Amino acid sequence: MDYLTANETALKWHISSRMVAYYCKAGRIDGAVKKGKTWFIPADAEKPVDGRNRGNGFKSEEIYGIPYAENERALDSIYHTSDIANSLGLTRETLRYYEEMGLITPKRSGDSKYREFDLYDMTRIMAIDFLKKRGFTTAEISALQGTAAEDYAKITQEKISAIHEKIRDLTEMTKRLEHMREFCEYTAQYQPAFSIEELPVYYVVNTLGTGASLDEYRDKVLAYLNVEKEDILSNMVRVVTFDENGYITSGMYIVKPFHGEGSPEQKTVLESGKSLHVLFTADNRDQSIMEKMFRLCYEWAEQNGFSFRGMCYIFARLVVLGELTDQYCYEVWVPLK
Repeated sequence: MDYLTANETALKWHISSRMVAYYCKAGRIDGAVKKGKTWFIPADAEKPVDGRNRGNGFKSEEIYGIPYAENERALDSIYHTSDIANSLGLTRETLRYYEEMGLITPKRSGDSKYREFDLYDMTRIMAIDFLKKRGFTTAEISALQGTAAEDYAKITQEKISAIHEKIRDLTEMTKRLEHMREFCEYTAQYQPAFSIEELPVYYVVNTLGTGASLDEYRDKVLAYLNVEKEDILSNMVRVVTFDENGYITSGMYIVKPFHGEGSPEQKTVLESGKSLHVLFTADNRDQSIMEKMFRLCYEWAEQNGFSFRGMCYIFARLVVLGELTDQYCYEVWVPLK
């Protein structure tokens, strides 16, 4: 008996070699045998009639209102990368990436080695899109291949939980951005803004000396932060003590807002209550911040008849990046007697 390869049979029957392989796997071609990765089909074998969608009351002439001949042509059609990209809204790079991840395995034409996609490749690409629109990454989709259907409920619930966590993170990020925007509006004024406000309670997590080396930051700063969500600047405050002659000491504290966890007496806290609240800007190369603050605050106190408790807290609330120097917006609290 003479045999033809799947490619030779495809040319003879005017269909794709993948469709020939499908018929062989389904047992639709009598006498077809597989040797290694190649199917061999008897030379006198007849092309199977694809009747997969003819049952359940559908007429053999139509499938879902479409003439059967058109459906058969669709199954046999071959598409190239540009066809898929234009029709399904994907880039060539995305298709190559899907192939690299093992999600699609288009055939290659014999001579030019161009990628050839058939209907089953198209449905696989749409299945990938189905999962991507539900939050799965390409790598996660690749890992799903071969996963049992009964495991999808657990996987879906894990994805839902991850999305809820992401929503919480984005909500916190939104709050930080809104807080930042408030200080953005102030920076346009370029003049110190004075007011009397209630200083919230902050508790001290750790301290860092003014002359601390970079090596100390990991143990004394990062160890107390969630580095995935919290930045260093927002959690550090410069604490300055002073008297009428000028500032006395200066140090950096790592602090957290006190939200009622336990009793404030059980923690080391900053001074709180009625305070002078000052907003001002300065660049990060300005070494005279302390002197400027001392002068500005004492001038205000003399003009308004207030006296201080002898310490102030300086928070960095906004950074405006420049080419050589960065502009900082500082929020300063000076507790009042």
